[in-house]
Amino acid sequence: MSLKRIVIKIGTNVLQQTNGKLDYKLISELTSQIARIRSNGHEVLLVSSGSVGAGRELFSVDESGNTLASHQILASVGQAKLIQIYSDSFRKHKTTVAQILLTRGDFGLRKSYLNIRNTLENLLKYRIVPIVNENDVVATEELDLNFGDNDLLAVYLATLIGADQLFFLTVAPGLLKEEETAQGKQSKVVAKVEKLTEEIIQHCLPFTSAGGKGGMESKVRSAGMAMSFGIDTYIIDGKFPAGVFEIMEGRPLGTHFVAHGRKIRSYQKWLAAGALNKGTLIIDQGAEQALLKNKKSLLARGVARVEGQFEDKDLVEIHNLEGVKLGVGRADCSAKVLRSQIKERNLTNSKVNTRSAKPVIHRNHLFLE
Repeated sequence: MSLKRIVIKIGTNVLQQTNGKLDYKLISELTSQIARIRSNGHEVLLVSSGSVGAGRELFSVDESGNTLASHQILASVGQAKLIQIYSDSFRKHKTTVAQILLTRGDFGLRKSYLNIRNTLENLLKYRIVPIVNENDVVATEELDLNFGDNDLLAVYLATLIGADQLFFLTVAPGLLKEEETAQGKQSKVVAKVEKLTEEIIQHCLPFTSAGGKGGMESKVRSAGMAMSFGIDTYIIDGKFPAGVFEIMEGRPLGTHFVAHGRKIRSYQKWLAAGALNKGTLIIDQGAEQALLKNKKSLLARGVARVEGQFEDKDLVEIHNLEGVKLGVGRADCSAKVLRSQIKERNLTNSKVNTRSAKPVIHRNHLFLE
């Protein structure tokens, strides 16, 4: 068995008992399994929710009014308790842990993105287990800094460190799909997903429960993103943490989202799963073909509409006329300048000279999904 680097994401509802209190036995079993995996030479990064639930065990706050404020209070109090529980549990296996709190904004700048990567690389080098959570104190609903849930954070981290496998430990046994049988409708675990489609999402049962922010759809979409970045991803029963080890040993469990085998450069990883996008470019069919089939840069003549406000060197999303996201890239002009060019083109009904025109997004600064 080749040595692997893996990311394990465990959700709030897995960490809690039915009464809402932390499941210490489950946490102990999880840390034992991680120690077991690491004893075989593998590297593990843990993304753990549960700070708010841990906070409720220490502090009582009125959650009926300002839910954001109460959430932040509980997260602040609970994060210290949560990391202490992990630290005590891992200490039994002679393992040191590190606490890392991140927001979406921390991935937005290339410099901070690389600093995060370097820190994680050094922690793994010294056999320390990084335990990552979203920084709920500053990641508010009003700011464009939050992931929304740790599912997306886990994908970004797995992409950042070049993980081989990503595991979502949830309260469901995997991705569930309803099927008609002689006994009526029954749910069945989808064993393998090789291409994520909207049909798969629509036909699969939602599986949510109180306490967490992410549901099954969030995990499925995140898993689909990870597989497109070349990371084998699994959704499994989190109440059975040994499942991670069993999968690594070759035994099938849960739902496997098969990696496309696509390898992307560090800069493209940041474009794809790190940078904060400031706007959107809607492009016509000609430009879509030039990007996807002819591997060309994006020119102003192919931009049908501009959404949002961005400056030169900001990151923007690229959509086709049907609204499908095609990728992301670094703009070589501002939204104001590009809108002016489009307006002039429409007024004169002329085409920009493609030989002399400067690309709106150069091919080297483009990531297509």
